[in-house]
Amino acid sequence: MLEGFGSRAATFTADVDQAIYINFVLSIVLFLSVVAPMLYFAWKYRESNVKDENIENIVHHTGLEITWTVIPTLMLAVFFWYGYTSMRTLRTMPDAASSITVQVEGKKWSWNYTYPANANGYVHKTAELFVPVDQNIILEMGAPLNDVIHSYFVPAFRMKEDVVPGRLTKQWFNSTVIGNYDVECAEYCGTRHSYMLSKIHVIDRATYDAWFNSDAKAPAGFEVAMSKGQEVFEANGCNGCHSVADDSILVGPSLMGIGEKKDAQYIKDALATPDKVIAEGFSAGIMTPYTLSEEDMTALIQYLKDGK
Repeated sequence: MLEGFGSRAATFTADVDQAIYINFVLSIVLFLSVVAPMLYFAWKYRESNVKDENIENIVHHTGLEITWTVIPTLMLAVFFWYGYTSMRTLRTMPDAASSITVQVEGKKWSWNYTYPANANGYVHKTAELFVPVDQNIILEMGAPLNDVIHSYFVPAFRMKEDVVPGRLTKQWFNSTVIGNYDVECAEYCGTRHSYMLSKIHVIDRATYDAWFNSDAKAPAGFEVAMSKGQEVFEANGCNGCHSVADDSILVGPSLMGIGEKKDAQYIKDALATPDKVIAEGFSAGIMTPYTLSEEDMTALIQYLKDGK
């Protein structure tokens, strides 16, 4: 069960649920209006009950024709209205000046978030999204050019938006309930599609502000002890394709002990131009190129070398 799946944790969930409920009920009514008479007539005019000479052909009935035209048309108008109004709520972006805009990157097979710079110029980059409660959040989403289409899906918010290579797509939400909510990819994107998971943590304003205005990796209560190199490894989604704890193969080859087998330049080249040297048994075009700062690169190499 996805965390928060059954909750209404965003401002527009009630509108979406109402549209779904009305569409469901009217669909049942339309279904029964066709199937129920069909079954009744099939029983009433069965061969053993009616003689051929008693069957009459009805060529015209004005009242019946008006009824079966007007009622479905009105129902379709109701379908359209509730679908349109709920979509308009979802698609109408709030004012950016009063919102927090977060950059979201979806790539095989991870989600990464980049926040605006704080007052000290520090930019938070995380693998899970932290937002304050009762705050408009705008997500600007994209994927690397040589990646595939993903879809950012938050069941608790009734929110889904495609993430397309080379394009900027947007979605927004305002969560009114403090809690942790699952994010998954709703577009099949390859062998690790089912593992492309993340979370949205909705926290109180004071906790969020204290974290955002610092250089801490996570808000109070969400800290996980790990080295700088491990942070870089996981923030860039490397753990979704490569194992470092053992020699198991996920999507790419295991990186266990690679820091001792290969020098720093080899690792830099493998990140910048992954198709330059392809491990035996693997093909080109699977891994996307990475550009890391010198500080992050040094930390990552150290982590691959000694696990710290």
